[in-house]
Amino acid sequence: MKSRDLKTIHDLIVSDYKIEPIGNGKFIHSFKPATTNTVYQFEANGTPEVEEGERYNIGYYDDEHGNKIIETSCLSKNTEVNPRLSYLYATKLSEGKHEVNKGKNDDRVSHTAKDGYYWGKKYAWREFGLAISKDAFFAYLKEINHPKVECITRNPDMGFSNSGEPSTAYKEEGLADAINALISSAVKVTKVRFKSPLYSKQFVIKGIEAITDKK
Repeated sequence: MKSRDLKTIHDLIVSDYKIEPIGNGKFIHSFKPATTNTVYQFEANGTPEVEEGERYNIGYYDDEHGNKIIETSCLSKNTEVNPRLSYLYATKLSEGKHEVNKGKNDDRVSHTAKDGYYWGKKYAWREFGLAISKDAFFAYLKEINHPKVECITRNPDMGFSNSGEPSTAYKEEGLADAINALISSAVKVTKVRFKSPLYSKQFVIKGIEAITDKK
């Protein structure tokens, strides 16, 4: 399931939780948000997977019959950080602002590379790295030696007084895969910090309520 096919809901309160057998030792789990009659479901064994009345963050898709199917790897209490769900939510947020980000990148970032599309630092993070901090994003790209070029960034609102500042732009090709690999390989080591064999430092993966492109 590709991230663009999945949708997210933050802070859903589980109500009317049911577990119904479908044969071969499998069961359909279903529940509704406390405020609507929309049913969400997933297939699992007979052990309860959620708690009635508790708050959850979920990722789901609509199947060919119109059922809302939860991706179980994107199901977690909203007090817990689920790396996959955070990455999914961040990806969706970035997709919704892609045209704005690309327009600003085109207008404000200048470089001489001819081998593909390059994103200035700010816009690279906004497009691909919102699930982690800017510092971790740039440090990780440096460690994996992701392709980059020197660039000049300008703020057009400053008119002729803005001569631009030297900065770095990152090649678009491979960026999404690099961040996806980091998140997929992340293992929790403390209450809030993760580690990955792809990166030498521990890092924080944000809960979806904390994900924003403003900082």
